[in-house]
Amino acid sequence: MIPLRKLVFAVCILGVLPFSGYAQVAPDKVKSAKLTESIEAVTGSKQAPSWNTILVPAESKDPIKKEFKLKRSIPDSIHVGVVENGESKTFIIPDIAPSKSEKFSYVLYVNSNKEIIDIDVLTYRESYGYEIDYPFFRKQFKGMDEAEEIRFNRSIQNISGATISARNITNAVHDLMLIVNRVGLE
Repeated sequence: MIPLRKLVFAVCILGVLPFSGYAQVAPDKVKSAKLTESIEAVTGSKQAPSWNTILVPAESKDPIKKEFKLKRSIPDSIHVGVVENGESKTFIIPDIAPSKSEKFSYVLYVNSNKEIIDIDVLTYRESYGYEIDYPFFRKQFKGMDEAEEIRFNRSIQNISGATISARNITNAVHDLMLIVNRVGLE
């Protein structure tokens, strides 16, 4: 008979493995209507983004990986959309993160200085935790430009009843900003 402690450990490890390698989502995998609605709400523009694939330099990967809080692997490239609105550019970076038992997709919006303009949850599949898309939570990220600033329960406050999702989106944005700050966005 397997001791209870070993059984609990095995169940915990197996329960975490499906969430171990969340990577970025490709723009064609995001529902275009939701993305279009999000872009208009955040940027005020109805312009479709022009998409680029930005390579993540190999020499940047080791230092980044040591600082990751959620992601287990570093992508070879990231997908970045660009929306020009007058003289300003908004860079749009779609990503995915885990909630309690599902994944959700969100978009990170940054300006030319790599400062966060907004985050927007596009698809959330659970009945709890959706509060991470409320403006009072999202505005906590605004203006941050360094991953080190993005800290759960420090600079980003928790939401009662949405702890897992709030922590995971905070850590996902932290990890994505580590990458964003080491690559050119154009």
